[in-house]
Amino acid sequence: MMKKITPSIICMGLLLAIISMTGIFSESAGAAELTQPIPASGSTGVTIFIELKWTSSEPGLTYDIYFGTVNPPPLVLVNQSETAYRPNRLMLNTTYYWQIVSHNGQQTNQSPVWDFTTSDDLAPLQPIILDGPPQAGAGITITFESVAADPEGDQLYYQWDWGNGNISEWLGPYGFGEHIETGYQWAQNGNYSVKVRTRDIIGKQSEWSAGYNVTIAPQLHLLNMKPGFLYFNFLGFDRTYGYIHSLDVLGLALYISTEGMTINASGSDSVRTVIFEMSNRIFPDQRWNVTSTNLTGNSFDGFFIPLDGVYETSAYAYDASGRLIDKVYRQYVIYYEWKFVLLKQLLGIQ
Repeated sequence: MMKKITPSIICMGLLLAIISMTGIFSESAGAAELTQPIPASGSTGVTIFIELKWTSSEPGLTYDIYFGTVNPPPLVLVNQSETAYRPNRLMLNTTYYWQIVSHNGQQTNQSPVWDFTTSDDLAPLQPIILDGPPQAGAGITITFESVAADPEGDQLYYQWDWGNGNISEWLGPYGFGEHIETGYQWAQNGNYSVKVRTRDIIGKQSEWSAGYNVTIAPQLHLLNMKPGFLYFNFLGFDRTYGYIHSLDVLGLALYISTEGMTINASGSDSVRTVIFEMSNRIFPDQRWNVTSTNLTGNSFDGFFIPLDGVYETSAYAYDASGRLIDKVYRQYVIYYEWKFVLLKQLLGIQ
């Protein structure tokens, strides 16, 4: 009897050894190793927009993901091929647990249960000023663009320091990552350093941004049509003839011409385009515009042929980005078209 049992025992032992070596009944033998969790287990101060990552020693696997605020964590996703998982926005100051189970079709393996703790509410990141004219004239509203981010994606308020002792109210709220524009004008010429900071809806503030330097100074000058002066434009003769005190007192210039009138202006290096405007002070519907982009020597001209009357001339200066950076007025200009009837007849001019 003993002789019959011994071979059977030997055969079963061999069979178990083979099964053990091949892993037919073992789920973990030879399975991939799951390591290098991001964030590292035990991490604190983790952002609530975290992306979980891990490393596998074997390619081509699928993964089941367990994630939650309890240990062991619940199953949230199955058969994912990527070695990364981005959960929805997490809660502040909360401990999370996660675990990865890998599959290769025959075998499975599971990682340890990793954990991390999210941060408390953090202050917004330091904002930056993206754009704004570096030069402009006094009394011109110029616009600055800024953007900032918040670690929790909160809406933000913005506050501006205009460099002249004036600080704005908190403006907003604006959405996360939204580019915001704010306008301001300086009454006095000078050099100013503009800064901005942000505050989230909980009240935590960022640092002030780096300064954005702005120079406030005249960018455009009208060269003629000065009050008190008499101008002639006749048969090529175009120049100042004389000064009349009574005109100056009234803030008027007298322009006598048979060939229309030209307004001359000079601009700073920031000026790329000037739009001249002539408007009738008696009949407001009579208004003309002329655009000049003459860059030679920063000189700009506007030519008009108005009827007799009292006019106001204006010039608007724009930079290379099309932003208004200065405007200049001649409050009143008298235009009188002198026909020179007798002289024309003598010269045979029609």
